[in-house]
Amino acid sequence: MTSPETAVRVGIFTDDFYPESGGVSRSIQMQVDQLVSAGHHVTLFAPKTKFTPPADAAWEGLPFWRMPGTPSFLCSLQTLPGLARRIAADHRLDVVHSQNERGSIFLAAQVARAAGVPHVHTFHSNYVGTHRTTPLSSGLNSITYLDWSGRWLRRVAGRGADVALHLPPDPDAASDSPFARRDWRSLARLASAVDAFTSPAGYVVDAVVDASDGALAGRGHVVASGVPDAFGRARRKRPRGGPTRFLSCGRLGPEKRVDVILDAFARLGRDDAELHIVGTGSAEGALRQQAARIPHGTVRFLGHFTDADLIAQEIADADAFVLASYRFDTQGLVLAEAAAAGTPILYCDDRLSVGVGPDNAVLTGPGAGELAAGMAELVDDTDRLVAMSAASAELGSGLTAAAMRDAYVEVYRTAIAARAPERR
Repeated sequence: MTSPETAVRVGIFTDDFYPESGGVSRSIQMQVDQLVSAGHHVTLFAPKTKFTPPADAAWEGLPFWRMPGTPSFLCSLQTLPGLARRIAADHRLDVVHSQNERGSIFLAAQVARAAGVPHVHTFHSNYVGTHRTTPLSSGLNSITYLDWSGRWLRRVAGRGADVALHLPPDPDAASDSPFARRDWRSLARLASAVDAFTSPAGYVVDAVVDASDGALAGRGHVVASGVPDAFGRARRKRPRGGPTRFLSCGRLGPEKRVDVILDAFARLGRDDAELHIVGTGSAEGALRQQAARIPHGTVRFLGHFTDADLIAQEIADADAFVLASYRFDTQGLVLAEAAAAGTPILYCDDRLSVGVGPDNAVLTGPGAGELAAGMAELVDDTDRLVAMSAASAELGSGLTAAAMRDAYVEVYRTAIAARAPERR
């Protein structure tokens, strides 16, 4: 437990509905809980719509911009100078931490400037990966909002009009889209306007630093999202020996490629296999229609779970967790959750590294045929599944929420110390 004298006063800013809008909100919720339990003072600033305040932390529901009926990722905190000055005066923060690249990053920059404190930002999203599934809207975002947002953030933060950046030379940085290198440069411009930035994915930090020609190397930190304790507590209750159960868990949007999982399951063609799908989203109707055409095996849509214990138990009872997201996720938090629950993993994105290893996971190519081959490897091999389960549990035991908290606190303290000479 941190003493009152050494506690950090953190303001966390998000544009997302809290806490029910997905992986980013789950990560923030865990961060808030862990920081408070360790004796730090946290104030959460979130849109006042669909907002459930945290039980043990200070909070404010803030004004926002959002078209009625649109999803969480189109919600944005309003950025009002008077609001920022009032927050800075009322809360006496040591550091601000923004978690999205919409209004929250601009409001956090205004508050940081008004209070004279450092600004930390986390890149949870991989914008480059969106070009594969939504090329038109992603391309438009690349040449409009993502391009000008960093320039504007530098002005808001009082860091000057622009900074020298370049297109990253790494060929892999451009593998997703012709816009990819441009996107990494835009993210580097955003990163240049804050005191420190983090991401749960090493490849995101590396690409941003690369786009700055190394100038941002000292500001970038990899902080893996931790796993709630519920996943480590979960134990398999379902007896072995029945149908082999594959599980997909997450938002049912095109970028998650659940349609590819369904295609792979259809190609598997086994009556003694089943696929459970947890989650809801824009693609659910089309996915249900696709599932209805699969002649072998059983597909069940289980809907959206809000209780972490229920999600953890569903994962623990699966024979293999399947993730078909490719070049989209940063960390892929569900992989860490599956590992912590002791569940074998089948995935296809070689850039994802948290929660997976050669002993607990099967890495395939991104095609449906390749995923089907991975399923076929596992469906009849109970001994291998048992060994992979043990390996997952061992690997997942180190992916704790406390480790994430301690890493963030280290980033905060480093940023505060770097700002200290400026405040004298």
